[in-house]
Amino acid sequence: MGTDIRGFVECRTWGVGLGVGETAWQSAVELSMLGVTRDYEAFACLFGVRDFSGRWRPVSAGRGLPVDVSEGARAEHASWGGAAFGATWLGWKEVLAIDWDEAALPRATTIARYRRLPDGTLKLLHRDDWSRRFARASGVDTLAVDPDRIGELWAEGTEWDVGTTVFRAERARRRDAVPSDGLWRPVWTVMRALADVHGDQHVRLVVWFEE
Repeated sequence: MGTDIRGFVECRTWGVGLGVGETAWQSAVELSMLGVTRDYEAFACLFGVRDFSGRWRPVSAGRGLPVDVSEGARAEHASWGGAAFGATWLGWKEVLAIDWDEAALPRATTIARYRRLPDGTLKLLHRDDWSRRFARASGVDTLAVDPDRIGELWAEGTEWDVGTTVFRAERARRRDAVPSDGLWRPVWTVMRALADVHGDQHVRLVVWFEE
């Protein structure tokens, strides 16, 4: 069974029913309109959802709905009833503060496979290669050893050269889970545009999940 994300970009501003000078959180754009679909690496990295192997320190996991959540988001969340879980939120100021070069946890170390090109540069072929070919290169029985132990066995950056093939122990960075040109780019673009008008502290993302 798959996991989907729901939610809204919210903005704190004036709205119908408020007095002059009053503001409240308003649901600005529904997440589905921005093209965000199932993206399990991002779910894990940002919100701690679908991170079954514990690869990431999530940025904003399990906070629940904000107490002052917009009426639109509150009503939509309620409509999902017991199917909704993992509600949380992420402020734009927090997004700006994310270190996209932060590595996943050591247990998330994998073996990447590259091809060395004639000019000496490396072309990534596979980000997670726990194969018999790697077993021959490293001397490790990949059928008997749990790949979750890679970080215990070798330091990050350890390499094995086999002809033009290079195996390397690597850990993903946050930017690998949430690429700047990937599914989340429209979300960040909308949040940035709203923050330019209303201020960084007045824009946030409210999400929940359902299966």
